[in-house]
Amino acid sequence: MLSKKNSNQPAVTPELNLEQETFLKINQQALSELLTFVDFAGNQLTIGFVAVNFAQDRNTLIEILKNHPQYQEDIQFEIFNCDDPNLRFLRDKLISDLKTINLEADKKLVIIVIGLEKSIGLSGEYPPVLQDLNFVRDAFINSLPHPLLIFLPDDALQRLAKYAPDFWAWRKGVFYFQTVPSTQELAIEKTIESEKILGSLDLEERQERIDLLERLLMEQSTDVRTRITLLQQLGIAYRSIGEAKKAEDFLLKALKLTEEDENLAGIKASVLHELGYTYHDLGEWDEAIALFNQSLEITQRIGDVQGKAATLHELGRMYAKKGEVDQAIALYNQSLEITQRIGNVQTKAATLHQLGMIYAHKGEVDQAIALYNQSLEITERTGNVQGKAATLHQLGILYADKGEVDQAIALFNQSLEIKERIGNVQGKAMTLSWLGGLAEQQSEYAKAISYLQPALEILQKLKLPDAERVQAILERIIRNS
Repeated sequence: MLSKKNSNQPAVTPELNLEQETFLKINQQALSELLTFVDFAGNQLTIGFVAVNFAQDRNTLIEILKNHPQYQEDIQFEIFNCDDPNLRFLRDKLISDLKTINLEADKKLVIIVIGLEKSIGLSGEYPPVLQDLNFVRDAFINSLPHPLLIFLPDDALQRLAKYAPDFWAWRKGVFYFQTVPSTQELAIEKTIESEKILGSLDLEERQERIDLLERLLMEQSTDVRTRITLLQQLGIAYRSIGEAKKAEDFLLKALKLTEEDENLAGIKASVLHELGYTYHDLGEWDEAIALFNQSLEITQRIGDVQGKAATLHELGRMYAKKGEVDQAIALYNQSLEITQRIGNVQTKAATLHQLGMIYAHKGEVDQAIALYNQSLEITERTGNVQGKAATLHQLGILYADKGEVDQAIALFNQSLEIKERIGNVQGKAMTLSWLGGLAEQQSEYAKAISYLQPALEILQKLKLPDAERVQAILERIIRNS
């Protein structure tokens, strides 16, 4: 039966801003179908999926439903927030939330589910929440005898259809809503700006950034520059959580697009730089050097001094890795001269850090400590927590080598706290392994094992060569303790 009022067209209230009005205008048909679905859904389990990619558009839709004059006297809308990334049992969560609401007499209850995309995720097979959802489908009938509107972004909806096909088969409607172009543009702008503070984001915030970038990429199909930017930012974001192979995939796609237009030379240099950084993480040093040199050639040709300084820095790092110390120092000093001249304190801090590593390897410990402390002062002043954690770790190594164990442990613990907070799992493993080694030196074997075991698990998961070394140390401690 239809509601007491007959129109399915929304009343655009004065509270709606221009973007919201535009959203309604381009989605009139989808909204009309959604309103009809709500109208005809009875007091029984009826599942509708609402595909909407951005939270602000989702919230606009929900407000329209809740405040629509057609439903004021007939329908009680309740929002159930299911945004726990570790959610496994959706049905249990909904039943629990249902017990907390007061049902209004003579009104049909419609449950709006939001946030489920957090536990569905973007990758991996068979998310636990969908596995359970598929398995307990029939149990929904009696335990939740109400219409369900499940709001999801497109990517999460596709994964639900793939991994919970039995539950998906029960759908009575799927309503796809387009995004307002200005919303896309603002989201892209904010996302690109947030790359500047990527080092200060924790693991969950970095994953949220990846989710948003994936979503923007799905919607952005025409503007080449924007697609390149999104692909590049996805590469950077995946590298920041230790997934270098995924980073490589996105950066190679970005690089291919830059080859279509000579006017994209500056962007191409940036992508080559990031790709070189990624091959460094993968241990493919010669390939990384080749890519950095390609990037350097472009930055010199187009007069990009900031890009040139950054690439000289990375080339210095690669030659240091290869043991070509004099070449590395020369490249670092070229980079340092530019960063000091143009006031690029972030690259300056990174270069000071790398020079500190070189002088440490040369045995010039006091010079290395001085360089690290200069770098540390900049990272603390600028809020670069990732750079700060790295420098604290290196200072810890120096003090450990000097035999000042208490000072080394204090520095490692400061570094570890930051790495845990920002989700730098690879860095966390290396710091844990050092703490484990120091604990072994002090004959604190139980403490050493407590550090080395999680370090080994991370290194094995990331398939890093240090795993074998840490495993050997751990086995020796267990054998001798």
